[in-house]
Amino acid sequence: MKTVLPALLILAALGLAPCPAPAQAADPQPGADAAKAAAPPAPVVDGVTLDTPHLSTTFWIRHILAPVAGRFDQAAGTIDLPAKSPDKGHVRFTVKTESVDTGVAARDTHLRTAEFLDTAVYPEMTFVSDRIVAGPKGVYNVTGKLTIKDVTRTVTIPVRALGTKPSPMTPCVDVSGYEASLSLNRLEYHVGTGKYFKMGVVGDTVDIRLAGETLGQRPNCVPPPHPQQ
Repeated sequence: MKTVLPALLILAALGLAPCPAPAQAADPQPGADAAKAAAPPAPVVDGVTLDTPHLSTTFWIRHILAPVAGRFDQAAGTIDLPAKSPDKGHVRFTVKTESVDTGVAARDTHLRTAEFLDTAVYPEMTFVSDRIVAGPKGVYNVTGKLTIKDVTRTVTIPVRALGTKPSPMTPCVDVSGYEASLSLNRLEYHVGTGKYFKMGVVGDTVDIRLAGETLGQRPNCVPPPHPQQ
């Protein structure tokens, strides 16, 4: 978070800022530390952790007549849907409410207030599975507890397994894909007081879509040798 120093900025603007300290020796690689700090963490290759750069949490809600889209930019989770024994699988998902983004800063600020998401008090939304039942065509009906603000409800989310294929980027790593969608009444989770719904400004139903990938090590795979430089 940026630290604002208004007094120092005013002094600088008036030419009254304190004299700078003597110059230090130049860093032989001034951008090395910054580049290292900015580098993304290595992906987790365990077959169940959702790969964060390829995880999306999007939603749509009606505004008067037309739907408006938004997303949450910070989410994480794990998913394990064994085809032969889905009852032994699990799904866990967490969303940082502060990361809501509808493309309009003023609206996002309003959504973070106590009137809607109340992100200061409820920084996360969570889902934890209790039961998984396999359905047709790669769909798994995942039942679990969905917690938003101070409300926890049991919901069933159909999760579709999109298959598994070798990663074209990383030898001996397989990529598995998943997507899910659900609709819920935001007012049942205390997201809004109903004021704008009664006015006909904002709908009460939110349509949500989740999509992501996991990375798993391919069994008995030997990576090719690195080419000589």
